[in-house]
Amino acid sequence: MLDWHRVSMDDKALIQEKLQGEPRQGCEYGFCNIFSYGAKYPLFVAQTASCFVTKCEVGNYDAYCFPVGGDKTAAVKAVVAEARERGRACEIYGMTEADAAILEAAFPGEFQIAKERDSFDYVYSRDDLVSLAGRKYQSKRNHISFFERNFRWSYERITPDNIPACLAMSRQWLEESHPDRRAELEDEYRIIEAAFANYEALGCLGGLLRVDGGVAAFCFGEALTDDMFCVHFEKAFASVRGAYPMINRMFAQEELSAFRYVNREDDLGSENLRKAKLSYHPAFFVEKYETRIL
Repeated sequence: MLDWHRVSMDDKALIQEKLQGEPRQGCEYGFCNIFSYGAKYPLFVAQTASCFVTKCEVGNYDAYCFPVGGDKTAAVKAVVAEARERGRACEIYGMTEADAAILEAAFPGEFQIAKERDSFDYVYSRDDLVSLAGRKYQSKRNHISFFERNFRWSYERITPDNIPACLAMSRQWLEESHPDRRAELEDEYRIIEAAFANYEALGCLGGLLRVDGGVAAFCFGEALTDDMFCVHFEKAFASVRGAYPMINRMFAQEELSAFRYVNREDDLGSENLRKAKLSYHPAFFVEKYETRIL
């Protein structure tokens, strides 16, 4: 059995060291993402064969993220052996095509490995998000123009001083949105709360929009690679027309000049979210594979 422990800030140095040696474009490998979700869910980390691997236990189901670091063949064999010993339903997710090939070579013909479209990350050109040039972005420019004409607004970088205002906005957004998804959104709020509580230590970067002095939108995330930033969290009031495209553009313009690409994560299989993400015309997808072990 692997030696697991609940993820904590103490794991940051190790995980980032492994990722510096083997950069990953998938959003699930960002330490901010790992830590903040671990504050709400039973998310564990272990080392094996000079790799790190994470595992989330939900009910009687385990989800392992593909190992990163040293000998990935030995590490994935250790993961599979543990999963079989525990006898629980589980999966390995977040795999690249190369990861899938390692798993197949380690266990020829034993697993059905498939692309998981709902987990593909949408990656955009930072310059496209700023310029919104051409006919394909006309509707985005129209919404932004409306926002600029009709609201007294300002942009700020997120700092410890304005985090409480962002949290208050997120709570208000939750209270006003989707009563049929209340439990899910409460979980999301707790995840955002954990990330904000450790914002500077996690190395997060974010921005907010104020309208008439109050926060109307915010977003934040972290660098995944030298040229890719990942936006993990974004909120805007639907009642403020143009707030979503405006925070998207302003954040990319003001904060992300050092990056070529912006990863805005997956669509979770939501038809509405997929439509919204496609409307920004991604430069490419981070394609991911997964497999069930039992």
